[in-house]
Amino acid sequence: MNILFVCTGNTCRSPMAQALFASIADEKGLQATVKSAGIFATNEGKASPQAVEALFEKSIPLNHSSSKLTEDLLHEADYVFTMTIQHKQLILEQYGYGKEKVFTLKEFAIGTEGDVSDPFGGSLAVYQETRDELEVLLYQLAEKLKKDRTSS
Repeated sequence: MNILFVCTGNTCRSPMAQALFASIADEKGLQATVKSAGIFATNEGKASPQAVEALFEKSIPLNHSSSKLTEDLLHEADYVFTMTIQHKQLILEQYGYGKEKVFTLKEFAIGTEGDVSDPFGGSLAVYQETRDELEVLLYQLAEKLKKDRTSS
């Protein structure tokens, strides 16, 4: 299964989600290829130092270069999880397809509307809060995907 996490600049939330989910999928025995991209990202940008540090505290390496969202990345993905409702809307408007596979992370993982908080420009503590929010959501996501795989 191919999973794509999308945020704005691909330096904070989506790379943290990518690294966290790859670790969780491995822990849960879920076969997944995990990527991330940003709607307004520049290619080859670095992850924010606070994002790297927040994951390092969990023993998860984040060696990341940002990627701009492309149609190819969307086509490759079985699931596209956005960090905000606005990200989802922009993808659906810009690419004109994907309703069946583009979801906000909260919508798919826990069935509620809402955005993952953006730590951009914040302190390490703010990044840790976002990391912890993502971790809870991503464990829920892994359970849901595992259930969907075994029931299909």
